[in-house]
Amino acid sequence: MGIFSSSPEKKAKKQEDKDFRKALEAVGRTNYVMVHHIGGFPGIDANSILGVSQGVEKNTLRLNGIPVTVTGLQWGESGERSLGKAAVGAIGLGLLTGGIGAIAGAAIGGKKQDNSTVTMTCTDSEGIMEYTVYIRADAEKYQKLASLL
Repeated sequence: MGIFSSSPEKKAKKQEDKDFRKALEAVGRTNYVMVHHIGGFPGIDANSILGVSQGVEKNTLRLNGIPVTVTGLQWGESGERSLGKAAVGAIGLGLLTGGIGAIAGAAIGGKKQDNSTVTMTCTDSEGIMEYTVYIRADAEKYQKLASLL
């Protein structure tokens, strides 16, 4: 085991917590949402998981427990298809099943990956600093974020 490896107990507890949050989120029993933070908010690492919860007042949220006032929330839909994966899928299924498998393989291998982002502008609790926070989220997560405001 390496120097920076965590113990099996810690890993198991982390996974248990993650599974529990996902289960609660799936049934709508939470007033928070876990999203992928691309960047923009000081004190929170880029490319990390960000917990967003409902604030005390209207138009306020807590980002990893830090209170902010949201001044804008915008969703930008974006997606891309992987031509490489489509080709691999077409060749693989084409070899296994014949010509019709190539068509199905291309469709399955090249399915669209959702790269949509949410742009949230917010100010700190004193209203002094304004930040633009970028979050990776699909339409469902965007709706959940908007419902927290």
